[in-house]
Amino acid sequence: MSYISNSELQYAGEYLLEECRIISVTGKEYDIKDLVEEVNVYEDIEDAAISGSIIVSDTTNIVMNLPIIGEERLILKLSTPQTSPTEETIIDYTLNPLMIYKINRQQGIGENAQMVSMEFTTPETLRNQSTRVSQSYSGDTSEIIEKILRDETYLNSKKNFYKEPTANMAKVVFPNLHPYRCITQLLQMSNSKDNGDSPAYLFYESTKGFHLRTYDGLCNDPVQFDYRDNVATRLTPQGTTDPIANLETIGNYEVVATKNSISSVGNGMLSSKLIQHDIYNKKINTHKYNYLENYDRDIHPDNGESNPIVSEAPDPDTNKNLSQYEDTRVFVTTTASGYSFSEDSNYPYQSDNLERTLQRRVGRREQFGGGIILNLEVPGNTMIKIGDKISVELGASSTLSDKKDDDNLSGNYIIMRLRHIFTQSQEYKHKIVMTVAKDSKRGLPYPASGVSQTNYFGKSKGLSRTIVT
Repeated sequence: MSYISNSELQYAGEYLLEECRIISVTGKEYDIKDLVEEVNVYEDIEDAAISGSIIVSDTTNIVMNLPIIGEERLILKLSTPQTSPTEETIIDYTLNPLMIYKINRQQGIGENAQMVSMEFTTPETLRNQSTRVSQSYSGDTSEIIEKILRDETYLNSKKNFYKEPTANMAKVVFPNLHPYRCITQLLQMSNSKDNGDSPAYLFYESTKGFHLRTYDGLCNDPVQFDYRDNVATRLTPQGTTDPIANLETIGNYEVVATKNSISSVGNGMLSSKLIQHDIYNKKINTHKYNYLENYDRDIHPDNGESNPIVSEAPDPDTNKNLSQYEDTRVFVTTTASGYSFSEDSNYPYQSDNLERTLQRRVGRREQFGGGIILNLEVPGNTMIKIGDKISVELGASSTLSDKKDDDNLSGNYIIMRLRHIFTQSQEYKHKIVMTVAKDSKRGLPYPASGVSQTNYFGKSKGLSRTIVT
């Protein structure tokens, strides 16, 4: 794990609580670092804001004396010990404090102490709830999103913004909408400039800042961490425990899902139909989406070493595979093609082009929401964030197999959500519980009934696959 070059880490999951202070609405500041029992930080790739909680042993009655009323700022800084920490390696809310919004008084723990839990979120969340956008914008959709994020009138965020450029020029008018709602609308009309014209955009916050990314862009990133299960304690050449290597050992894991065929068909993950009413030309246009036909167009976590999570084998009764039931999810929209400008005109702005974006966007989201999903528990590391691509190697559970790893479950995954858990009862201990997902499987493709051996190990129905043995 070259990204941590240090001799200071004593054990996997060690962390430093460098700062923890509360600032009241009157500006009064109180250091609660020595009172902290536990800190939880939650990240979700489908959520525009992080959240969390902090539990303190209140021996000085700061809840009453400060007082704490649920409108305080929380300054928090946590790190994994390392030689040269950077903003990419730590969780740092010293320049951009968190907001405490709820106080939960828990049980007493003695004559003069009580456990108090405080819930926090980012200030952008509160600003989103208290402001509305009534304004027109024009330009690149990613630039418009950044304007809303930075505007002092709206979200007024000073945090890092990791932006995957969009290829769309748009003119939009927002009629009194909350900022995050405006951003959601912009996501729905955006295509990636760099990653296969992907329309599957996400806007989310991690502990490192805000992110505007596509699923395909995340899949195209390099692997950040390599995790394995069933690994004994790793030792250094000197025979001592290697804490850096042990950071990448899976403690526990749970297989949440390996695809639900019924829901995959019904939710548009594998197929759908878009019916467009062209009111200008008085025509009905139909567009079909097929997961298998689009598979090679999309980017997957294992890149060229993956295959679809469904078989191309048809149902013997209907002669259709699972990607051919497009009538199970139908979208109906209206368009006016006669008012659209041609691509070779000098007019730079485009319509939302739902026929190019809607079905594929829904399909990509559902493929990660309903694909192969694992829950992992690993030693804590403040570098890890949602959206990271990680490698997961799980041992084959069957004694009948001569494979060392389970090809169905092993491979590269995207971190969808995670929970940092920092405790300091006897020692400073940090662990992460994360949900990871992928839209494809490693290894041989599922066989299609009636295909030749040559087709099974090479091409099937015109779809080219790279086979991993």
